[in-house]
Amino acid sequence: MRQSKRRIKRPPVEIFTLSFLDIISCAFGAVVLLVLLAKNGESDTELGPDNLSTMVEQVLAAQLNVELLKGAVSDKQQQLAAAQARSASVTEQLKSLESSIPRAQQTLQQLQDQASSLRNELRQATAMLNVPKSTDKPSDEVGGIPTDADYVVFVIDNSGSMVAGNKWQQVINVVNDILVNHPQMKGFQVIAADGTFLYPGQEGQWLSDSTSMRQRAMDRMKRFTGGGSAPEVGILRALDLYSKTKGKVSLYVFGDDYRSSSLDAIVGTITSKNADPAGNPRFRIHGIGFYRPAGGDAAQFAAFMQAVAKRNRGAFVGLAF
Repeated sequence: MRQSKRRIKRPPVEIFTLSFLDIISCAFGAVVLLVLLAKNGESDTELGPDNLSTMVEQVLAAQLNVELLKGAVSDKQQQLAAAQARSASVTEQLKSLESSIPRAQQTLQQLQDQASSLRNELRQATAMLNVPKSTDKPSDEVGGIPTDADYVVFVIDNSGSMVAGNKWQQVINVVNDILVNHPQMKGFQVIAADGTFLYPGQEGQWLSDSTSMRQRAMDRMKRFTGGGSAPEVGILRALDLYSKTKGKVSLYVFGDDYRSSSLDAIVGTITSKNADPAGNPRFRIHGIGFYRPAGGDAAQFAAFMQAVAKRNRGAFVGLAF
């Protein structure tokens, strides 16, 4: 019986079992999760509409800066393209100039040939007007202008229109050609159209004809410029100073312009002063007219000298500058 009434021993009840700890752990995790969610909720609240608007503005500002930079880059590209175009243009101009040099040299040669041809025309030119009371036989070398004079006087317009550029050298060349084609010449003289002498102090005197004297006179003529265009003044002074010269005298008048309203009266005065007691011309008066395309009145000078030459046993020859 004692054995049947023996108390049965049961194991002690443990309060903190595994299941209880699981529950507590889950609860604690839930609390932590809620706290985290609450924090995230606050961050989302901080990134609300105002902050979003700020970010949008920043994005727009960044895009604007990008567009400005693009515009600046485009301007620089255009400037670069313009600079390259200018460089190409300068290169083309340089090539054009280099290619024009041979043409310019060819043109210069043509002009030199033309000048030489003009000097030959002086030797071969025929008198443009009939010369009354002339019994001299013209020289074939100068085509109608007698070259048997003992003395030669040049009355030359040395104003600006005659000396510009290379024109004056052409005038000097023609003077020298005339001297060369007078084989029996004893003396010569050079006077400006306004009456000024190439050699001051030699008024009324003759420069002796010699190769050295001719060369010195041609060299001096290079600086004999700056006078006026009044050929009648030089002609009348030459007639006054040399009318008593014994021997044949030829007077050559050079010019490219003449402006006078009393042409007939001046021609009459020159013709009368050049007449000897028998009414015949003492000097042969020839005209050498230089034509220039622009400015001046070469046609008036030609008309004046043709009239003078016709009445004074001379001839008129026209040349082009």
